[in-house]
Amino acid sequence: MDIIKLLPESVANQIAAGEVVQRPASVVKELLENAIDAGASDIQLIIKDAGRTLIQVIDNGKGMSFNDARLCFERHATSKLRCADDLYHLTTKGFRGEAMASIAAIAHVELKTKPAEEPTGTLLLIEGADIKAHEIIATQDGTSVAVKNLFFNVPARRNFLKSDHIEMTHIEEEFYRVALIHHDLNFTLYHNGKLLLQLTASNFKQRIINTFGSHFKDKLYPMEQVTDFMKISGFIAKPENAKKKKSEQYLFINHRFVRHNLLNYAVETAYSQLIPQGYRPAYFIEIEIDPSTIDVNVSPTKVEVKLQDEKLVFGFLNSAVRKALGTMSLTPMLEFDKDPTLEAPDRPAGHELRVPSLGINPNYNPFDSVPARPRHSDAGSFSGGSFSKGRLNTEGWEDFLKGLSTETPAQPTATQLTTEYECVSTSEDYDTGSQIPEELEFFIAEDRYIFCKLNNQAAVVHIANARERILYDRYLHALQQTPIRVQQSLFPSTVTLTPAQTDLAESLKDDFLKLGYEIEKMDNTHIAVNGTPNDEDEEGNVQELIEKALDAFKTNQFLYKADKERNMALSMARQNKSRGRTPRQPEEVRALLEELFRCDCPATTPSEKSIIHFIGGNELQRRFE
Repeated sequence: MDIIKLLPESVANQIAAGEVVQRPASVVKELLENAIDAGASDIQLIIKDAGRTLIQVIDNGKGMSFNDARLCFERHATSKLRCADDLYHLTTKGFRGEAMASIAAIAHVELKTKPAEEPTGTLLLIEGADIKAHEIIATQDGTSVAVKNLFFNVPARRNFLKSDHIEMTHIEEEFYRVALIHHDLNFTLYHNGKLLLQLTASNFKQRIINTFGSHFKDKLYPMEQVTDFMKISGFIAKPENAKKKKSEQYLFINHRFVRHNLLNYAVETAYSQLIPQGYRPAYFIEIEIDPSTIDVNVSPTKVEVKLQDEKLVFGFLNSAVRKALGTMSLTPMLEFDKDPTLEAPDRPAGHELRVPSLGINPNYNPFDSVPARPRHSDAGSFSGGSFSKGRLNTEGWEDFLKGLSTETPAQPTATQLTTEYECVSTSEDYDTGSQIPEELEFFIAEDRYIFCKLNNQAAVVHIANARERILYDRYLHALQQTPIRVQQSLFPSTVTLTPAQTDLAESLKDDFLKLGYEIEKMDNTHIAVNGTPNDEDEEGNVQELIEKALDAFKTNQFLYKADKERNMALSMARQNKSRGRTPRQPEEVRALLEELFRCDCPATTPSEKSIIHFIGGNELQRRFE
């Protein structure tokens, strides 16, 4: 018996939808691209419940006729292609004719469309690929597509969706990818009836600033390189603004956002000597190239592309980024007055220039005398304790290592942290009374380490790591039990953020208040900091603190899936650990160590970094063998 049968059309459409529509953001991408292909100059994106309930795109494009409105929901129905050769000369976003059919198979779709030259428009209602209505109506010029109850007939797919915050983050990312490169169009984004972002037509740099905040204004270097083969333009971020995560990296080829590992490597290689290892630069780069040399028909999402000559594009892009970094890094120097000490003196009148000569002593023997041993540099890197003005003062240090154990003690280890950052080691393992002597002797190395004697053992304490552990425990206690008191600011600080960061800050408003930061949303991209903790040495930039804490909180949600309170405590502790002064007085060092040993896990930080290292006699001996 024959066992191979044709799939029903509804099942085939649902399978195709699994490739094209992975989450609500996939629908957003397809609808926005259709609006751009329709020649729209004003596009509105309306979202409800992070796309679960409604995804609607309204544009003022050319609209569709009565028959085209029905035909656009058929598989492989497209106005972009006529023959296979057209695939290699594409100038539009879509071309497969799969998106609308896939969306209609797994949602309730309402389409209203009208060409400008027609007196009436068309209404089309579809539920799971079944047409419920197809009629003439009165409507405005352009097209409105409303996708409701996404995955209503595929509950398994709906259950795989993440939280509203995560899904909305993906939607915003797709919105940015389209809005950034089409900066000559107007875009508006609404979520649950609230205006999140309104972008008016502008140039590329202004669109970046309007999208990500005014603080980007001073972070960007322009770049441009024109050749017979391609044109490269856009903006790259200054090296000091690099981040550890790959955020704000946007590469466009022929006005289409793409992901290409080799081209991304070309940009990051240009920064290799300018940023620390593990950090990633931000960039907004557009490449214009002959469509016949690029293949975008690689995946249903049309994000991955193939280039005919990848090495050539790699070389041009890497060169363009290096040129921009080299040129713009020198520009600020031209704005300052000349340093007279660097100027060569004028040659006196009548003075004759002569070639300098080099004198050589043929009788010199380097073995006739032993050179004096160089003195220790006065500009030492040690301070505090028994060091004075960078010079080593040996008085009182003869017995510093006296009485040390001759055996190397076992290093305090912490059990691997779980996603909730728990630690098995407790402060019971560190008796503060016996650990810290009454007359504490110490010195500070490189403003980072405390060298001291604890419990008759030489110990090295990492100051920043110790402060991270202390702040983490303090913040966690504040979030769970006793909030930190707020000191109202006479002049509140204004922090500029992206719309997504502003919404995240608003959702964490109560948590910030428990940590001593009173924040208030001003608009879609600004918050006011009306108060800060009154028991901390608040040094540094509040803008940087809030921005990086929000980024860290968002990253931890994906990496560790930590609960909200521990995530918030960790994010703030990491940002604040380097903001305080380095302890230099004995009472400051003692206070730091005592507070550290009162923590639940004084051996390691919440992010699994070591805090204390004990040095035994055997280890010292091995260092000098």
